[in-house]
Amino acid sequence: MKEFCLFVDGKDVDTGKYEYFPYSDRYIADFKKTYQIISKLKKGEMPEDAEEYIYAKYCVGDNELNKRAIESAYKASKIMRRMSVAKRRKILYDIHKNLVDNREKILELFAIEGHPKKLAEWEFCSMKNAFSKEILDSFKDSIWEEAGSMGEENVYLVRKPDGVVVLVPPKNAAASNSLSAAYCFLGGNAVIVKAPLKTPIATLFVWKNVIGTALKENGAPDGIMNIITGNSKSIMDEWLQNSKVNDIFFFGESENGLEIAKQAHNHNKKAILELSGNDNMFVWAGCDIEGATDSALDAFLGSTQICMLPKNLIVHEQVYDEFKDKLLKKVANLKFGLPSSEETFFTPVVKIKECQEFLDDALNKGAKLLCGGKKVDYTGTPTERGVYFQPTLIEIETDNPEMFNMRVIREENFFPVIPIVKVKSSKEAETKKEKDAEIFKKMLDIAHRNEYGLRASVWVKSAFYTRQFMKNIDNCALLRINSRHIAFSSYLPGQGGVGKTGGPYGEASFLVQKTTHLQGISLTR
Repeated sequence: MKEFCLFVDGKDVDTGKYEYFPYSDRYIADFKKTYQIISKLKKGEMPEDAEEYIYAKYCVGDNELNKRAIESAYKASKIMRRMSVAKRRKILYDIHKNLVDNREKILELFAIEGHPKKLAEWEFCSMKNAFSKEILDSFKDSIWEEAGSMGEENVYLVRKPDGVVVLVPPKNAAASNSLSAAYCFLGGNAVIVKAPLKTPIATLFVWKNVIGTALKENGAPDGIMNIITGNSKSIMDEWLQNSKVNDIFFFGESENGLEIAKQAHNHNKKAILELSGNDNMFVWAGCDIEGATDSALDAFLGSTQICMLPKNLIVHEQVYDEFKDKLLKKVANLKFGLPSSEETFFTPVVKIKECQEFLDDALNKGAKLLCGGKKVDYTGTPTERGVYFQPTLIEIETDNPEMFNMRVIREENFFPVIPIVKVKSSKEAETKKEKDAEIFKKMLDIAHRNEYGLRASVWVKSAFYTRQFMKNIDNCALLRINSRHIAFSSYLPGQGGVGKTGGPYGEASFLVQKTTHLQGISLTR
């Protein structure tokens, strides 16, 4: 059985208090036996077959350890800010190298935590892309920039570190999302990571073996990186009240995140928010339907329990039937199974009761069920006790007066229940130009009614409407045109959002900028 310690002030910390992490395959296929073994381990017993079911034991911290982490991070931040930007960039170069070197181990840990291989490989791709040399170089140049000169005056734009950045990554993809916080080191900050109490394994490994190794090899001070676990509320309360914490980087549901941001503001701290998403994908007439349906299929990755997936498919009436038929055929080929299987596409649905409520609400308000709609077990067999849910597509037409009252449209959809919205023109529109203009107006209305603002994507060939989408869709952090909704691009941020996704100060988020502050410097010789 593997053992995972916490990490504070440059040292492993064994707290003497432990939790036990099962192999997800065992947990799903034989929950009762797995639960019994964990219960015995917590009583100090060691069942003979424990190692067949339990991958690791890991330490649990308390608020005293949290306070130690804050003190060590604060001291280290005073040293780190004096390290040259070039040396800080070298740390991130080495993080990228360590990431690539540990690819197979990271994928193995993702699978143990319950991430199907297809999901795990996408996560790793996002991690690797975020630390490419081109991106690192562009960020490095933005930290200290000579803006220009006028006579004897030289003007500089400089980003100075905020200090101590604390991080709460999401439970569903903690390791991959938390990696973005390593950019805080490029800005000269110190970081404290609160690994999720129930799924900390991959996060602990990545921060200690990938990031921690790069920091140590480049002479970063002890305490610059700390990893803790423990009670979320007590840890957050300390962060909010402690004057040595500067920035709070929080992933989670919008309601919780916006309340934390409000409290952070009251305590003169910066809140960096990655909250809920309810992304729209628009499909225009004449586009690449094959590419569009492949992108739409990603909506079911990990049973839709990822914020940046396409959650609503908004389709032009002219291509609606072709799009729907192609997508239904592709959805039928998606496989259930245990996380270790290479073909598995789905994960257990955490809020499966609410999943059924969302579906029933839509059907009661006029949506039409196209496929799915039942709870199943990991083999795909329908059962009322199932913790999986069939990939479900529902049809909604824009002349349905209840459309914007449906929860699946109005709220974040964190379940495999995906609406295909058929955008129809009225009988009054006679020419193709009139129909298209009316349909675009309706699509834009759908876009602007979205209270969340993570991503949007568009599939379109028309040069005119490409420009119209680019010009008019403005309530999202990232707009992708004619590429997979969940893809990542060099030089563009993979995170950030407006509205309920990022709060009132939300935007496309570059962590170097978010965890530093701009200072203008005038030097007259």
